[in-house]
Amino acid sequence: MKRLSKSFFSVLVVVALLLGISLAGYPKTEQSKAKTKQEFDLILHDGMIIDGTGSKRYTADIGISDGYILSIGNLDKASGKTEINVDGKIVSPGFIDIHSHADTEVLSTAKSSLTQGVTTELISPDGGGPVDLSYMSELEDKGLAINIGSYIGFNSVWEEVVGYDDRRATSDEIFEMRSLVEKALQDGAWGISAGLFYAPGNYAQMQEVINVVSVAEKWRTNFPNHIRNENNHVLEATAETIEIGESAGIVPVITHMKVMGPDNWGKSVETVKLIQEANNRGIFAAADQYPYLASQTGLTAIVPQWVQDGGREEMLKRFADPSMRGQIEEEIHQTIQSRVKDANDVYFPTKQTTLQDIATESGVSPGEATMQILEKEGSLRTIYFFGSQEDFERILMNSTTAIASDGGATESSSTHPRRYGTQPRVLGKLVRKDRLLSLEEAVKKMTGLPASIIGMVDRGFIAEGMAADITIFDANTVIDKATFDNPKQYAEGIYHVIVNGQFAVKDSKLTNIQAGQALKRKYDMPSRPLNKKENKISAKGQLVNENQGKAQIDIYIEQKAGHARSKAKVQFIDKENDIHIKLEEIGVIQTYKGWASFTGTTKLKNSQKSIPILVTMDKKDPFTGKATISIKIGNEYHYRGTLKGDIEVN
Repeated sequence: MKRLSKSFFSVLVVVALLLGISLAGYPKTEQSKAKTKQEFDLILHDGMIIDGTGSKRYTADIGISDGYILSIGNLDKASGKTEINVDGKIVSPGFIDIHSHADTEVLSTAKSSLTQGVTTELISPDGGGPVDLSYMSELEDKGLAINIGSYIGFNSVWEEVVGYDDRRATSDEIFEMRSLVEKALQDGAWGISAGLFYAPGNYAQMQEVINVVSVAEKWRTNFPNHIRNENNHVLEATAETIEIGESAGIVPVITHMKVMGPDNWGKSVETVKLIQEANNRGIFAAADQYPYLASQTGLTAIVPQWVQDGGREEMLKRFADPSMRGQIEEEIHQTIQSRVKDANDVYFPTKQTTLQDIATESGVSPGEATMQILEKEGSLRTIYFFGSQEDFERILMNSTTAIASDGGATESSSTHPRRYGTQPRVLGKLVRKDRLLSLEEAVKKMTGLPASIIGMVDRGFIAEGMAADITIFDANTVIDKATFDNPKQYAEGIYHVIVNGQFAVKDSKLTNIQAGQALKRKYDMPSRPLNKKENKISAKGQLVNENQGKAQIDIYIEQKAGHARSKAKVQFIDKENDIHIKLEEIGVIQTYKGWASFTGTTKLKNSQKSIPILVTMDKKDPFTGKATISIKIGNEYHYRGTLKGDIEVN
């Protein structure tokens, strides 16, 4: 480690460390005024803060500098290079979309995302995307208007090694696929996405999937899967995904969770129960959902999987075989009936017409029309009106269901409206009009919960020390405008969007600032439930790092459920760099199975300037088996050491 100047990092502090998932507000007291006589890059005054935990809103100011939230409270006596009064507006964490099919060429502007309040998108879902994650750096070099992260796609890995034929993988191929997955995790992948509904991923048997993805167990990551079947076999497919995650030691996520087809409506009672039962036995399982009763994928979704074996060329050969064409036609009809009511519910946005309309005009059946379209035009973008409102609401209300668009940044005018309206639709329709969720619960499902599912530790919450990704909106007017016939209509009611401390949207207009980053995940950022329970953590002893020298740590924190403050003693001493931090008050901690993390701020010696702190603790590092603590101060100091002592996380 580079030796740091004593003048920069000599720190002696007794301060309030305000945590990343604080459960209550920061009251505007005289005490808080005395602590905030400093200058910020930006101050947001008098906003109604919803912090991402699901806790009750409160009013406070927020001070931001160098891309971080550095102070929350009464900042009347502080000064900002820019100061904005957001009285009457909701100030929330920037929305995190964990299922994005973003058109990468528009990420430099990302208007469709920013006007929804989205500050981070996770791309390469459903098992797709490049196997080599270096593409993320290339996108960052071109300029990003929002943050992005990437999954590693199981389907892409399978295709890279096994190919597109329906066959079993050899032991050598399993080893090669495991190596590709682990390399991607080392490069910062946020999980292993899968689309076991799609070829060639659906050729893999469950045990083969487990054999590949179990390499990620030590990485404590997640497995968002487009399940094999969302209609007639939705129960079996949901159970399979949970079993894969449980057996592989990673978090199963049912992505864009739904129940398709009238014959299956009501089965969400059982699919939600499967997720709840997994959580009850100590296996964190989650889901994500978009706020529409219509899905979008390709036309091949209604073509039997055996017909697609070997890819498009082989599929077309089977269409051309007179002995097969009639059978395929009938099986397409059966699939349509399992997904939607009839072919009137199969809609082509690029043509603004339905499959039934095309079939009628051509004088053929919907099955025959499907084959003719695929032969002449390929797998058109297709919207399937599939669902039941009762199933939708039951999935939405489950505590581990996050909101995700299954859309992402785009400029297309012939697409699903979710790409322009998901998050505002949740706030305007589901919260304000339908009253299905409280505003606090809705914000949590778009911020703190998705952040926890994918393992983020420094985003998803309004708290000191967190990255300054913030969305400011009017709860009384925010609404989606996009429709199925006219999807390219931008949402209303999002006033300001801040990405890494800079305005990406100001006064409802894009600033064209490219402050987004390509975010990378590390193995000490586990996928986990959003914890609001009582916690006690402690650690004491010498930290050892062969390259960085020795340090002393002493931590004791006791946090009661629902409390914004906690009894605490935190002291860190690194004599090598003349750093001495002493803290006596913190907020709520993020914890999970022997792991804990918190963020906060401290000040430099003889300075009023605050700097962010991020601490992570592992009772048993999954790779070394030893107690490990990581302390990051600002962007320049990072100490990670093995503790000669013990960590307790209860």
